[in-house]
Amino acid sequence: MKRPLFLLCMLFLFAARLVLHFSPPPENPYEKRSSKMLRVTGTVEKKERKGDSRLFCLKACGIAGADPKTRELKWGLICEVDGPEPPIGARVEVYGSIWIYPHATNPGEFDLYSYYLYQGYGARMNVESFRLLSDSYDGWREGLWQLRCECGELYGSMLGEEDAAVAKAMVLGDRGELSPELKELYRINGISHILAISGLHISLIGMGLYRLLRKSSLPILPSALIALFVLVNYAILTGAGTSTIRALIMFALMAGADAERRSYDLPTALGISAASTVLSNPYLILTSSFWLSYGAVFGIAVFAPALRGELRASGKELHALLSALLGSVGVTLFTLPMILAFYFEMPVFAVFLNLLVIPLMSVAMLSALLMLPLGFLYLPLGSLAGYPCHLVLSLYRFLCERIAELPFSTYIAGRPPEWKIILCHLIYIALTAADLRLVKKLLEKCGRKAEGVTPVKLLLVKSAVCILCLFLLLGRSRPDFRLTMLDVGQGDGLCIETKEAVFMIDGGSSSKDQLYEYQLGPFLKYSGISRVDYWFVTHPDSDHLSGLLDLLSDENCPIRIGTLVLPEAKGAAEDFAELIEAAGKKGCRILWNASGRSMESQGLCISCLHPAAGAAYADVNAYSQVLKVEYGDLSLILTGDATAESEQEILRRIRNGELKDTGEIDVLKHGHHGSSTSSSEEWLTYLRPRTALISCGKNNRYGHPHKEVMERISALGCEVFRTDRDGAVIVTADEIHAFCRE
Repeated sequence: MKRPLFLLCMLFLFAARLVLHFSPPPENPYEKRSSKMLRVTGTVEKKERKGDSRLFCLKACGIAGADPKTRELKWGLICEVDGPEPPIGARVEVYGSIWIYPHATNPGEFDLYSYYLYQGYGARMNVESFRLLSDSYDGWREGLWQLRCECGELYGSMLGEEDAAVAKAMVLGDRGELSPELKELYRINGISHILAISGLHISLIGMGLYRLLRKSSLPILPSALIALFVLVNYAILTGAGTSTIRALIMFALMAGADAERRSYDLPTALGISAASTVLSNPYLILTSSFWLSYGAVFGIAVFAPALRGELRASGKELHALLSALLGSVGVTLFTLPMILAFYFEMPVFAVFLNLLVIPLMSVAMLSALLMLPLGFLYLPLGSLAGYPCHLVLSLYRFLCERIAELPFSTYIAGRPPEWKIILCHLIYIALTAADLRLVKKLLEKCGRKAEGVTPVKLLLVKSAVCILCLFLLLGRSRPDFRLTMLDVGQGDGLCIETKEAVFMIDGGSSSKDQLYEYQLGPFLKYSGISRVDYWFVTHPDSDHLSGLLDLLSDENCPIRIGTLVLPEAKGAAEDFAELIEAAGKKGCRILWNASGRSMESQGLCISCLHPAAGAAYADVNAYSQVLKVEYGDLSLILTGDATAESEQEILRRIRNGELKDTGEIDVLKHGHHGSSTSSSEEWLTYLRPRTALISCGKNNRYGHPHKEVMERISALGCEVFRTDRDGAVIVTADEIHAFCRE
């Protein structure tokens, strides 16, 4: 059997992933202590700086005064302080308030809670005070941390603000000063890998030093040990991320193979590295960084050469170009299922952009590395050495900005089903194993002639299979009907999807500042929505449109809006002036909606019950659009912030025959987040909904939903879904379920 050790490692990874899939989530000892003041002891594991925040990470924690059996905690703490941090390796006692990282409560939302828990940290503490329990600490690691800080300051002195932030990310693993705009620009163009410490760093530093020592006639073993010592310290200096540890283990295996005069097998080294990483922390196998790091190396070093096979182009330049192109295609194809699983969108031109980015990355890296020793000696000399780095980074930004302006530069595919992700990778692995010799043997065993099988024909067949996989992966289907009430905190945001169109109703929050970036945008991308055909805005309060405004103001946003639907009340045009201006810049059509009007889409009917066209209302809540949604036998009423007076007006118009009788309905989205100013007893008695939906923020300062409203709902015997308790709520023609009901 070829590569038995590699296969053994793969079986171990599969078993580990399977065990974690069926295991309950790890228990967080801080969960029940959220918002409490605690005194905790622990050892400082590492330190970070993000903008003005100074953080240090505690491990081997214990809660002072706790039961001896439960005193020692498995999970560490991320501590934030205003002043100087304690040294690394010191045993300290900290006192402060505990803050639990938030869970994901919407489809597509990043789960910050799991992200930190998988790394071994259960909570964050705002430290009011700390004291050293002893004078001992890890002087070596603390010295490396101080060196990292000095190097960061040196970059700031020699480069502009943006270039310095990128250089710190590339060389020091410090991404704390990168602007969100630049990170997003690199991400949507598929080159965010340049901001992470990766195998390129290990190759440049480790292999460069190793070969230099070997050329100086130093024996293999001392050369390998010296290079490994430097790399281990470099890994500690840069934060020891997943990619760094992976590259470090693989370098150690390569150096060991060279010292023992044995051949180095990259797939086997990759498997050993992955298995070792999971052994040290099994939960890392659940993270995107693990899969993308190892998937990228397998794609470029194993899958891409297997695609090329024995194909040789005439001429060294053409062969190098072909190898580079197939390498970029290989890593893109192999990592695409993982990228879609975690980020839901694909940078269309990344294959071609990386043909230029990856070779120039070595230039930028060498320049940035050379700046440090020269800058310590003489600052202007370091600045001069950094000029190539500046030119490369300027070129990167220019190319990313131009490509982002191209139509269809980003394809929103949504999250593929698990079976598609697994099937594509199984096919890619089969293509990796299918070399020319094996294919010929299989054909001969089947009684077919193998003479006509050439490297070119095999490449064409493999390419055709890859294209089929691509279509399988990127193909998406719309639901017949699905309504999602998003958890936007204290606000409103609903999405209705059908096979023909997508409708949004509101999208704002008064408790979440970056709603579009962290909840609204990820949900739309997760659902594969690149265009919202109609976006209803019930009224102009910010807690109903803040996320929409952010979407419209984002120049690189790949999500398009066809028509904004606004209430046709007196003064509404002035109230919506900011939104109308932003929509005009994006080329959105404006449609004014009023009572009695409706639109239909493949079995779906959305009727407007309120407001009356051109009517004047005392406040903006009173002219909120109230919409009735019908699909088959399912009926829903969505109320925005409509007041009790609005409800009375709708009932009056129904009695007068101006509106169609709604009758009893299936689902009611209660007005104004469950406030007592809405959901009057007469309104609820008339509608008699079977299910109540309430969108409100957890522990909101308004006390929503109000007690009297909940009592009225309870009297009707409704099943209640609340975003503050259940997260997002998904309604289909067949069922209603909550994303994270407790």
